Amino acid sequence: MVLDGTAIGLGACAVSSIFFGSMFVPIKRFDMGDGLFVQWIMGVSIFVIGMATNAVEGFPSMQPLAMLGGMLWALGNVAAVPILSLIGMGMGILVWGTANCVVGWACGRYGLFGLKANIPANTTLNYIGLILVICGGVLFSHLRPSSTITSRFSSDSPVTHEHVNPSHSDVEEEIDETSNLLQLQAKISKRKRVLGIALSVVSGIFYGVNFVPVIYIQEHTDKVFMPLYVPV
Repeated sequence: MVLDGTAIGLGACAVSSIFFGSMFVPIKRFDMGDGLFVQWIMGVSIFVIGMATNAVEGFPSMQPLAMLGGMLWALGNVAAVPILSLIGMGMGILVWGTANCVVGWACGRYGLFGLKANIPANTTLNYIGLILVICGGVLFSHLRPSSTITSRFSSDSPVTHEHVNPSHSDVEEEIDETSNLLQLQAKISKRKRVLGIALSVVSGIFYGVNFVPVIYIQEHTDKVFMPLYVPV
């Protein structure tokens, strides 16, 4: 029975990873602006699915404390679009996923924020897995996108070589211009990467604690659980 429960839990994690990891793919090819409209549409979509699930479950009583989890998720998700613009979807999701995993693990492992501590059956493997997750996030954060600067006289130019006869001064000017652009791009890219990684870590922290209120309700039903209220 325990093994069946573990298998179901791991399967649910796999499905959740697929959907959470691809949720920004549909909007990646569109101009997302500052991300507030995207945030609003995502919130509305989550509300619709949540209401449908609530109806299927027979409209259980509403727990106000659980709304705190939604607020924490929204605070983390509001930075998602700027993160995608700064460091890209691949790096952004991996960095905030790493922070999410570490914070969520710490909350469950040590019982932070009033939760009950869950001691793993094998603490050694548990710590090894955590270290591997952190190492993967750190290594991936050092990847750099390829440069997009091209020369006016490159072979990709739409002008054919037989019509291009740059003088020596033009070539030197092009070299200086390209060098300056590369230096400027390197400075901007470094700042954008640092800002993007910092925002990803902050978002990951919010993502990592957004289920804490729900789990707290489940573990302390005698303190915070609100029974169904039926108006007369």
